[in-house]
Amino acid sequence: MLLVKRIKSVRDISGQRWSPILSSELQRSILKQIFDSTQSRTLLGRRKVVTTAAVSEMPLKLHYFDPPGRAETSRLCFTIGKVPYEEVIYEFKTWPEHKAKMPFGQVPVLELEDGKMLAQGGAIERYAAKLAGLYPEDPLKAALADQAAFHMADISELFVPTFRLAPEERVKARQEILAADKFKEKLQQLSKLLETSGEYVAGDKLSYGDVVVFVGLSNIICGFMDGVPRDLLEDYPVLKAYRNRIASIPAIKEFYEKRGEGFRAAFKPDAA
Repeated sequence: MLLVKRIKSVRDISGQRWSPILSSELQRSILKQIFDSTQSRTLLGRRKVVTTAAVSEMPLKLHYFDPPGRAETSRLCFTIGKVPYEEVIYEFKTWPEHKAKMPFGQVPVLELEDGKMLAQGGAIERYAAKLAGLYPEDPLKAALADQAAFHMADISELFVPTFRLAPEERVKARQEILAADKFKEKLQQLSKLLETSGEYVAGDKLSYGDVVVFVGLSNIICGFMDGVPRDLLEDYPVLKAYRNRIASIPAIKEFYEKRGEGFRAAFKPDAA
């Protein structure tokens, strides 16, 4: 069965914003854990979900799995910028049948209007942000947006090794990460960055960097990583207030009102 989401005002954070350098084997391990935890929705093979858009628009096609994962930042950028796109959603069990068609044997992949395939989550995010007007043209502001995005990636990547562990070992490993000085220091550094940046990470306008930080923080507290408390941000009031403020931006709020089930419930305003 094929399901396509054709989206004009896009509707659709692995949970983690993982570094684009993860091995495909590790990505599959992470995504399997997500799918094992998300049983309320049945995905059969490669699906396309169709929503309103003119047939002549020939939108972009974003290939990924249903959970937020490494495609959520791109989804939100398209949503905010009202960039038409389709989602091609794969089921984990049948993914091996399709991986050879992808440039690097992994997703996300963005299929362009001319059929070319753009791989690597970070590249897709920046491309989506530029199409959506969320990637600053000013070189310094662009660097500030990247700075916030890369720091959020550093925080998220602290948890990556835990997905290689047996289920019974993951909770302990994650709790050790949460208790470690390195994790606390990273969150404190992010808090300081947000305090000194102004309303947004790259000035007075929402940028790609804000979307990445919002997605990253929401992913950490969304519940898909056993052992990480949903109220984690209570100890970081600056991060909590920032996350809730970004979640309240009309386009983002509407996105999660339409698709805020499961892990995505943590992406709604005041969910932290």
